[in-house]
Amino acid sequence: MIPAPNAFQSGVSVRSVSKSFGQTRVLSEVSLEVGPREFLTLLGPSGCGKSTLLRIIAGLDHADEGSIALGNQAVDGLLPRERDVAMVFQSYALYPYMTVAENIGLPLLMRRTRSWQRLPLIRRLHPVARAAAGTITRDVRRAAEALQIEAFLDRKPGQLSGGQRQRVALARAMVRNPRVFLMDEPLSNLDAKLRVAARAEIAELHRRSGVACIYVTHDQVEAMTMSDRVALMMGGEVLQVAPPAEIYDRPAELRVAEFIGSPKINILPSTVRSDGGVDVPGGVLAIRSGLPANTAVSVGVRPEHCDVADGGIRGTVRHRENLGSDLFVHVETVGEHRIIARAAPEIIDSVPPGATVSLRPRPDRALLFDRAGRRL
Repeated sequence: MIPAPNAFQSGVSVRSVSKSFGQTRVLSEVSLEVGPREFLTLLGPSGCGKSTLLRIIAGLDHADEGSIALGNQAVDGLLPRERDVAMVFQSYALYPYMTVAENIGLPLLMRRTRSWQRLPLIRRLHPVARAAAGTITRDVRRAAEALQIEAFLDRKPGQLSGGQRQRVALARAMVRNPRVFLMDEPLSNLDAKLRVAARAEIAELHRRSGVACIYVTHDQVEAMTMSDRVALMMGGEVLQVAPPAEIYDRPAELRVAEFIGSPKINILPSTVRSDGGVDVPGGVLAIRSGLPANTAVSVGVRPEHCDVADGGIRGTVRHRENLGSDLFVHVETVGEHRIIARAAPEIIDSVPPGATVSLRPRPDRALLFDRAGRRL
């Protein structure tokens, strides 16, 4: 059983936040609104400013400009402990000399007792301190049971696996019953198999707690599978905030399209024809763009929307990736442009390296971008 959500659940408002370290601009007028029960992921490459933004929300760093609010309360002048947020770090930040139970219960101990009540003898003998210790023990066990780590409460972090330590860090955040969860790449130290299970645990934790969560990652799989919305960041700016499906299918600009998706989207330099179609390296796409003839555009086609079929763009197979359930064929067309197409693994023998094939991108799924990278 997970403790009841905070009665004062909060959304998060980030308003025109900027931050520089020396001459390096890390965040540039970033604005975000996170709903009270929303799971929002800050996604982007290393160095884009997402962890810095999370630390500013937590109060571990300050903004040069702009403001942060939880609900209707501005928190810029509050210390981290006064903001009532719970943060899970990439390193888990567990105290190695404390047991699992002591690590989970530490936030409650600091919140519910005074310094003199934490002395070992006082905790055992003073009735108020004993009562507080009893409620802390109860809440710690409830959080541990929710994450199935109650059997490890007497162990030290060094006696646990990476996945178990990650659960302890989550339990320590959860037991506080915070207004907002903040998670900074909490799965980056886990192996691939454990990350899949941990993603499901975090998503379930969020669903049952009903508390807003801001999650930082550079892993697009985590962002796409866990989030209500994704905020894609690059160069200290938020390029697009939208549900995962919209980010994938309707990227606002070329940089978003190229970052999301594995393998990457195919981007082909193109020119609009007088008949309305689009010239691409190795062929013509029947896309009715409505743009004037000779307009330079970029056409984006995802590999799953590019069929290996007759009558399309001709090229030479340079590489194959057989993933079992999928086959990706890398085809070189005119001008050494590469197109990746997804095909059924059953045709692998008919597309060996060096073979000539035809690719037929689906015009209805193609994306057009102008010279500035904006989607048309």
